[in-house]
Amino acid sequence: MLAAGDTAVVGEVYAVDRATLADLDRLEDHPNFYRRELVPPENGERVLAYLLRCERAHGRPTIESGDWRQHQPKEEWR
Repeated sequence: MLAAGDTAVVGEVYAVDRATLADLDRLEDHPNFYRRELVPPENGERVLAYLLRCERAHGRPTIESGDWRQHQPKEEWR
């Protein structure tokens, strides 16, 4: 997701403990590559998501549907 994006995305929300959140931060290279920020899902709550800065998105494909799994063939999920 882009920090300044305006397209709805499909996703899943998980509750994680602090240790898992720290592991996810390392995996997503927060705050250097992705930035973890609060975002508002459709239901009005706020959840944390890893957002890509717009300048890092240049040249990357746009997923018009907002659904990465629909966009990416399942065999390539690994």
